[in-house]
Amino acid sequence: MSETIAYYEKNAEKFFKDTVQVDMSALYKPFLALLPPNGRILDAGCGSGRDSLYFKRHGYQVEAFDASLEMCRLASAHLGQPVHQKTFDEVGWDSDFDGIWACASLLHVRRDSIDSVIERLCHTLGPSGVMFASFKLRDDEWEQDGRFFNGYDEASFPQLITHHPALLLRSIWVSADERPGRKNEKWLNALLQRIHE
Repeated sequence: MSETIAYYEKNAEKFFKDTVQVDMSALYKPFLALLPPNGRILDAGCGSGRDSLYFKRHGYQVEAFDASLEMCRLASAHLGQPVHQKTFDEVGWDSDFDGIWACASLLHVRRDSIDSVIERLCHTLGPSGVMFASFKLRDDEWEQDGRFFNGYDEASFPQLITHHPALLLRSIWVSADERPGRKNEKWLNALLQRIHE
């Protein structure tokens, strides 16, 4: 993962500009429908801070983190509050959040580590808490342009979640990339809910 973090350190300004204005409202709607008004959201791997700002403007309490210090700096300025610099392995909250938003971030976690990361995130959810996660639609691990990727499809992601009995897979769907010129790229989206203590 360190090469991937280095990529974001080096390309933070460009990544920020390329993603900060992308309209993600179609993904926000099903996630927020499962959260209480003014609930607490953890933006896990927040990138530009785009999604955190949307949640904050709609009355939610937001904590955000990213592994890249440079992305944290940019996101913090955009969001108007501190953004924590940490990796998924350093997440330490306990049953604190009504929702976790992991949009295009868990896809940088290797398959030999993904179960422990999902478990760690699950522990940060309160009872009946909800997690959104998205991955590139591809059942594989690969490297591209200096970054590591881990993708899933409609068969392999539900299989992964069978390892996590505390989580219920509420829904799974495929969407197109909303960035200009990326309409042919597909994403796997999932909503998970904590069901056991």
